[in-house]
Amino acid sequence: MQLVESPATLGAVGDVPACALASGLSDPLVDAVVEDWGIPRPRTDELARRPSAHIVEERLELVLLIPDHSPHHLSVRIHVSGDRMLVLAEPEALEILRDAAEEADGTREAVVAMLLAAAHRGEEVLDELEDASERLEDESDGYAAAPQRRLLGRTRADLFRIQEAQAAMHRLCTPDEQLSQELSKDLHRRLRRAATEFDANRSAAARLHAMLGDLLDEQSTVVNERLTLVATIFLPLTLATGFFGMNFSWMQERTGSLAAFVLLGIVLPALATLLTLAMVRVLTRSS
Repeated sequence: MQLVESPATLGAVGDVPACALASGLSDPLVDAVVEDWGIPRPRTDELARRPSAHIVEERLELVLLIPDHSPHHLSVRIHVSGDRMLVLAEPEALEILRDAAEEADGTREAVVAMLLAAAHRGEEVLDELEDASERLEDESDGYAAAPQRRLLGRTRADLFRIQEAQAAMHRLCTPDEQLSQELSKDLHRRLRRAATEFDANRSAAARLHAMLGDLLDEQSTVVNERLTLVATIFLPLTLATGFFGMNFSWMQERTGSLAAFVLLGIVLPALATLLTLAMVRVLTRSS
């Protein structure tokens, strides 16, 4: 398939199937494609939130979501009319789909190839997230600092978003959906393979999401144990210091010397505080 990436090369397209790659509605290529190819102008430049496929007569409109390293997915909108297609996406997504479009012989085949490319990209991102999750699991052995726990929470939220998007992409490729009914039978096998890969990605994301959830539960248990330990140790210390504070006048009247007052009222509570802090440090290190 011939690729078109600028209005200057649009006129060189012959009778062969062609695909225009635009980075957004503000791209001058969109106006040229709408005028020359008769593809209806996309209505909005807002990011699509869910994958979808709409078929109107011979026109096919799809929305794909591709996982990325950022918290948000890469949104791809595909408009197909006959042997012409327009792909609107961010530059990162266009790089992922470029080879799939160029190697296809027709627009319908290019759509299936782009679905497979999106599935492969999801697998790569999940492999990286799995490595990151294993590192987090090793680093979070025992008590993890607050930044580490926040990172666990963010990674788990990213995995949940990927899980939901991959499930929607899987449903898009199932045989009872419009897209499958629009494609020829020789493309059904590749579409089923894409559906299988999306489902495998969903399962992998769900597994990692559950693993990090268990890790966060363990961290919550450790934090609660530490708080209970500290409260248990500081309770008698609080009672002791409160006793000295409430009986300050009595000590001032009954102690026979300034040295005895300083020893009982200042030095002894200070030593008790230091011993308690040292005990807490030793116990928290050993737990």
